[in-house]
Amino acid sequence: MREAAVEIGPSTGPEPLENLRRAAESGDADATTRLALRLLVGREAPFAPEEGATLLESAAGYGHAGALCALATLRAAGAWTRQSWPEALDLLEQAAVRGSNDARAQLRVIAGNRGSAANAHGSTADADCWRRLKDSIDLRGFVTPRPPVQVCESPRIWTAQDFAGPDLCAWLVSRSTGKLKAAKMRDVTTGVARALDTRTCSDFAFDIVTGGIVMLLLRTKISAVTSIPAPHMEPPQIFHYAIGQEIKAHHDFLFDGAHSYGKDGKYTGDRLATFLMYLNDDYEGGDLEFPRGGYSYKGKTGDGIFFASQRDGKPDPMSLHAARPIISGEKYILSQWIHNQPFAA
Repeated sequence: MREAAVEIGPSTGPEPLENLRRAAESGDADATTRLALRLLVGREAPFAPEEGATLLESAAGYGHAGALCALATLRAAGAWTRQSWPEALDLLEQAAVRGSNDARAQLRVIAGNRGSAANAHGSTADADCWRRLKDSIDLRGFVTPRPPVQVCESPRIWTAQDFAGPDLCAWLVSRSTGKLKAAKMRDVTTGVARALDTRTCSDFAFDIVTGGIVMLLLRTKISAVTSIPAPHMEPPQIFHYAIGQEIKAHHDFLFDGAHSYGKDGKYTGDRLATFLMYLNDDYEGGDLEFPRGGYSYKGKTGDGIFFASQRDGKPDPMSLHAARPIISGEKYILSQWIHNQPFAA
């Protein structure tokens, strides 16, 4: 199989699938990887993750940097392949050695301060420096949060200060660059998403490819701080607010108790909690406000806050909240909605 010199990043272009398939069949590792990434998430292609994973394994077997990096995420998640964290980190190291900027950035973020020390004695062209970086990683330490602090009883709100470091926050923002779109709200009774005057920000939703190993670990940490399993989580999103943009007062719960929804129209779960993490703090305005609870919050970079949308198994009207308009600068925040059952909508 021929390996292209250029790494394939998380985003893929609209090249016709027929062209990609022909190139992949001829032994083009670059085309094989692009095809695999599209099939994994159904981006301008059928959703065929098993085929996508098989193609990634093939391209990774020939040392393609992008395939190795993406396969590392699947291996860590146990998605359409066996699950193994040691193998996942080995794959990420191999991708970094072969020049994957994505893999290198993820290794640095996961290693944190330990990575700075491990990387100090070698250049990025030195294969040993990526091995040292991988060997310095403390997965348990990465996913273990400080205990949260409850700051309000009605609605129930907790804060998680210093939940993530600035490098991780910057990495998350970088993943949304060039991919933000006007935010829409999905009507669960019709299944149609539409723009609303009450929601003027933009957003970007992660999938397993764009989230990478970093997002898998971050969601594990969110699960630990909220005590709700990661399978209950929707795909995480980044919200971006420019000057004047806001989300007016609203509730996050969706299920009306009567109309099931989701891809097959049978889902009856609902949002139990919302976790938000501040990715920057160099802006004015933009406070998170709970008008019925008399509480407002504005976190520093890396701070988290989460609140319950339900109480005693029922939607909590006190959880009404709003993101106030930005006065200057721009605001980035990670949003993770969490359901009361494994998410399948």
